[in-house]
Amino acid sequence: AGTMAEVSTEGYLGLALTGVAVSLLGWGSFTLPMKTKAVQDANLHPIVFNVYMGLGVALSSLPILLFQPFAWTWWSTAGAALFAPGSLFCVLTVEWIGIAKGQAIWAGCVALQSFLCGLIGFQEYPQDFPMTIVGLITLLAGIGSLAFVEPAKPEEEKGQKQPLLDAAGDSAENGAAYAPADRAEAKEPQLLKGLFGCMMIGLLCGSCMVPFRLAPVVPFQNGIDSMIYAVGFGVSLAVINILILCAYCMVEVPPLHLSTCFLPGLLSGVLWNMGNIGVIFACLPPLGLAVGYPLTQCCLLVAGLWGILFYGEIRGVKAISTFFGGAAVVITGACLLGIYGQAA
Repeated sequence: AGTMAEVSTEGYLGLALTGVAVSLLGWGSFTLPMKTKAVQDANLHPIVFNVYMGLGVALSSLPILLFQPFAWTWWSTAGAALFAPGSLFCVLTVEWIGIAKGQAIWAGCVALQSFLCGLIGFQEYPQDFPMTIVGLITLLAGIGSLAFVEPAKPEEEKGQKQPLLDAAGDSAENGAAYAPADRAEAKEPQLLKGLFGCMMIGLLCGSCMVPFRLAPVVPFQNGIDSMIYAVGFGVSLAVINILILCAYCMVEVPPLHLSTCFLPGLLSGVLWNMGNIGVIFACLPPLGLAVGYPLTQCCLLVAGLWGILFYGEIRGVKAISTFFGGAAVVITGACLLGIYGQAA
């Protein structure tokens, strides 16, 4: 088996940039099904939602077999094994410090970890190292500034229940992973636990594309044929999530709410898989893991726009201005990475 280093650095720039765009749309929008009233009212356990979402990822990957011959690598299972616990740490971290700080901080951790994986693990040395560092620091600073955006207060949402947190990290205004009916107020933030959660998300989710890079070049890293990797990843993720649920059932059997929550969970998985397939292409040369994956973390901006425009999660001139100011910094950092961080 070869590695991406054997592929010409001229690579597939058009495919990689398209992958970034698809990833931003999919990962930035897959939380919308979790905001439906049916899911909010069910107070569904995150592990159960992960199962439905994993099935959506798997099922939406199968049509790829209509266009690509079946191929399997255990590296796709390894990638799914890294992502599954990482997504559960997203649930816990939002419980501990809320979505505003949680998602912003862990997005920076994911971007940093993926950059280090490309730089150290695959020797993806950028063509202009100083400017790449400036771009990376700018990207992280912008994401970090979004942590100071204050969400709308619960009293501004009178009469509404808090929506479920999905497995990848978007949540209700109070940052609760899932809101039992008797929970009236958000828990006090637990900063140290939250920072630990962000570090674990960075390590796990920031590394989950490394197995993709270790898979054989043909067919898993061969241009459009790279989509076949998503089949093994999706099927593996579904199986792993089901095994996690089975293990949890030894302690407690959570209600499944199949009639009301299965379809929203499935749709969430389909949207997330759009992002996952997109990131497979985003990591192709010349962008590579060091640049392509950090760029996909700008999906935070898409998710933020959905929250502002459709759900009023961020309100007031100051909070919205802070958000768009941080967004501008993130875009600047992403552009610097894209221009100067390509493999030399």
